[in-house]
Amino acid sequence: MKSLNKRVGAHRRTPLRIVFVLVAFTALLTGAAVSLSADARLAQVPTLVPPTLLPTVDSAAVSDALLSESAVARIQRDNQVRVGLLYNFPPFGELNIRGEVAGFDADLARALAEAWSVELEPVQVTRQTALELLRNGTVDMLLAAQVHRRELDAQVEFSQTYYPTQQVMAVRADDGAASLADMANRRIGVVIGYPGEQAALVWQQRTGVAISVQQYLTLDRAVAGLLTSEVDGVVENSVQLTRVIADPSLVKFLSEPVAQEPYAVVLPRQDVHFRNLVNRTLQYLARTGRLNEIHQKNFNGANYPADTLVVWANLGDEAPKPAQYGTDVPYPAQYVVPRIQTGRVVRVAGVADLPPDAPESAKRLDALNRALAEALAARWGSTVQFIPNSVENAADLIAGGQADMAVGLAPDWSLAERVDFSGAYFLHGDRLLVEENSPYETFNNLRGRTVGIFATEPGAADRVNALADEVNTGVNIFTILREQDAALTILVDDNVDVIYGDILKLLPHVETNPGALRITTRGDAPDPWYSRIYAAVAVPRNDLDFRLLVDYTLQELVRDGVWRNLMTPVMLPDDLPPMEIWPGPAAAFGFNLDEVLGG
Repeated sequence: MKSLNKRVGAHRRTPLRIVFVLVAFTALLTGAAVSLSADARLAQVPTLVPPTLLPTVDSAAVSDALLSESAVARIQRDNQVRVGLLYNFPPFGELNIRGEVAGFDADLARALAEAWSVELEPVQVTRQTALELLRNGTVDMLLAAQVHRRELDAQVEFSQTYYPTQQVMAVRADDGAASLADMANRRIGVVIGYPGEQAALVWQQRTGVAISVQQYLTLDRAVAGLLTSEVDGVVENSVQLTRVIADPSLVKFLSEPVAQEPYAVVLPRQDVHFRNLVNRTLQYLARTGRLNEIHQKNFNGANYPADTLVVWANLGDEAPKPAQYGTDVPYPAQYVVPRIQTGRVVRVAGVADLPPDAPESAKRLDALNRALAEALAARWGSTVQFIPNSVENAADLIAGGQADMAVGLAPDWSLAERVDFSGAYFLHGDRLLVEENSPYETFNNLRGRTVGIFATEPGAADRVNALADEVNTGVNIFTILREQDAALTILVDDNVDVIYGDILKLLPHVETNPGALRITTRGDAPDPWYSRIYAAVAVPRNDLDFRLLVDYTLQELVRDGVWRNLMTPVMLPDDLPPMEIWPGPAAAFGFNLDEVLGG
């Protein structure tokens, strides 16, 4: 009897295995998926072999318990980093003819492992399994063309953006449209279930521009519909559109994106040590040119997109190693968001009490930082309590709990053990001021000429001499004692041919002498800046929700145009840096961030 039951049980189990395989294989062939996000329904580009069926984990079964140790601990123990990669999404990840995963993401994963002196274990993930495999510890991180979407921030954490893709509008090359607004009352093609469909709808809702949406089953058909004039435009990711357009001369992309889709490394939530290790290594790879090499290899020789990664101060000359980071997970003693929700007061450091005769540059910078703090707090329905004369000790006040945030701090690795930083909201640095009709644009033709520098800028003479030496140009140096005398020095006294200094000191003279002075752009140089200093908001270390709230609000200020207005006194319009906006809702943590509460 027992043997009979065993045989019956065996027969009962066998069909179940067959059914499971058939269902899984059918789903694979048809691309069927249940309750997937828009990002999960991206086009699946065929690979040499079909994606391996991977086990899925019920999201409800994944523990929300706080981490007990950093991923850095396991990486050090095993001398190995496990990276989730897509195997069927070129040019970011695909299985090549040698049976190896290749592509931009795969090469970046190898570069990270090499920098850390550990072995790389690539793990195949899919759009359906990636997040679960990270959360249950199967992989340490995801490098899988993952868009930083706000709705995912409650489950995982993201690194800095390493690749800035966009949802774009493609139109026929002979179309007269120059901006998205020109597509009003026209037919727009989208692919059912693709991110472009959602991006087009969100853009229409935000702008009020009326469009007629035509749905297609595949991106190839949508592009064909564009070329045959069935539709006037197609919305989809720029990389994917480029891959399916056979003749680029027939199509053009409008310069204004429909939506940003920044790719970032996905990490365990609140693993601050691991996040800092990843971000610092990404910055190291960017500064050393390795990221550019990887990009050129996978994108037909094209250079890595400029301004993608903000490199923090004190990065160091050597690649960071896991052993330099803690293995614990330090959590904040007190979280800021609940305190703001109840008290509606934000304590802000990083401002100065300036005397009436303070230099114009100092006045403008302090005014910017105060105005930004007020704008952030207004979106939270809160008032600001500025901590007086708190520029020099701003990070200490954050770390000690006396301030909720600090404005105007440069992101700096020497402070990373005490505070976290938002995305950068302001850029300044060294430029050249010349007369309007001056032939001088760079240091190339300044041999024997005189360069003015400000006495208040330590090391300026050394920087000028180094720049002159790079192009074998000897220059003379004249020190300007007072910032307000710069225009007089170059226009009236004729003591200098050019002035080298921070744009904050130069810009007021351009404004007060229109048509007489200009700030150079260095001609054909890829970067108009001789040095870059970024400003960000510092927040308590590993208080992830508050950092997200600050970043979301900064992004909404950008979207609303408030940020551009704040930058007018401190930056030239053409110098405004690209500002990242993560796709997702404008409401977060009980705040409506796209409008002033009560306004």
